[in-house]
Amino acid sequence: MLSLLVAVLLSSSKSVIPPDNWSCANDVEVWCAVDGCAAKAEGEITPMSISARRDGGFSVCAYTGCWEGQAEVHDLKGRLLWAANEAPFSTNPDGSSTDVSLLIIEKDGVGFVRVGGIASPLLCTREVSDQ
Repeated sequence: MLSLLVAVLLSSSKSVIPPDNWSCANDVEVWCAVDGCAAKAEGEITPMSISARRDGGFSVCAYTGCWEGQAEVHDLKGRLLWAANEAPFSTNPDGSSTDVSLLIIEKDGVGFVRVGGIASPLLCTREVSDQ
């Protein structure tokens, strides 16, 4: 009887993000604005390091700092989406911030990030946590 109750509760609950974290990096750098997108030449690429946690915490690091914060997280049938408004850049003294969007396709380990003009594809790795 207890197992039936647990099964009913689990089936009626909203989908939750799997208990894991993600690390992503870019092989190319793409900049987009209202007038179009352009890829940087191979020698001009800024490496990015991205981490996203199941609790919504994220960091998108490039240049000399990171955009960091807490995002809304959605599991859209194997597409994980982190969306944050006004994430601050850690080394910007004037306090400016920008919106961050991160999408990861779970089965492929491929993602996309859009932050501060950068709109780049990513390669991502799942890191299963013990919790």
